[in-house]
Amino acid sequence: MAALLRKPMTTRDDDFERKFAARTIPDQVADELGAEIVAGRRKAGERLVELDLARDFGVSRGPIREAIRILERRRLVELLPRRGAYVRPLSLKSIADLFNVRMALSLLAVRAMATAPIESYVETLARRCAELETMVENGDPMAFARVTTRAVKTVARGSGNELLVELLTDLANQTVWTTIWKSPLDYQTRDLRRLATDLMTSTLESIKRRDPDAAVASHGKLLEEDRDRALQSLSQMRGESLNLRALSQPEVRTAEDIARAG
Repeated sequence: MAALLRKPMTTRDDDFERKFAARTIPDQVADELGAEIVAGRRKAGERLVELDLARDFGVSRGPIREAIRILERRRLVELLPRRGAYVRPLSLKSIADLFNVRMALSLLAVRAMATAPIESYVETLARRCAELETMVENGDPMAFARVTTRAVKTVARGSGNELLVELLTDLANQTVWTTIWKSPLDYQTRDLRRLATDLMTSTLESIKRRDPDAAVASHGKLLEEDRDRALQSLSQMRGESLNLRALSQPEVRTAEDIARAG
């Protein structure tokens, strides 16, 4: 007799997504200003003057001040007492570290979900895969990336691990993660969208079969390739050289080991 699927946690998947959905004026300014920092258009050590930014963005100084606080939480800006706000140094290595931490948590999540699937999240992940399928041929890269992110969030929720979900939420809200995806870094071609859709669908099927190793393998491959292509795009955008092997290989092995240990 097949084992029963687990019941969902009390917080619904769409409630989880709403944590990422607020778009106030300070949020929008923080996103735009953060994107300039990530792209290298604002250099490390550059002072951010509220009055100048208010004029540039066409808003009052209040939203600018709050936007700067948001960027401080995302570790893009440093606030110095009596001196003001300054752009913090940002390296591809630090961005790669963020990808790798997120990957390690996501692989823990997919292993847990495949070990004891929660029916409602399996159904939600199936809907996400169906959405991706409709976007393979002519999908907008940014829209495709958003659906892929929602699928990864669904796996996190489906793990049944509240602490893991909170950590991933913090990574999205309190680091540069949200900001780096304001530009199309991946999924620009049909072949890339086809590959990502197939890997996510493979993850889903592995979860349905209760095969944690296969789920980790397909989900890990998806996240690794997303990371590498995003880092390549950021390297070109910022005009920096990139050694993917040095940035990613040791952490990938650690991520897989952590997921297996879970």
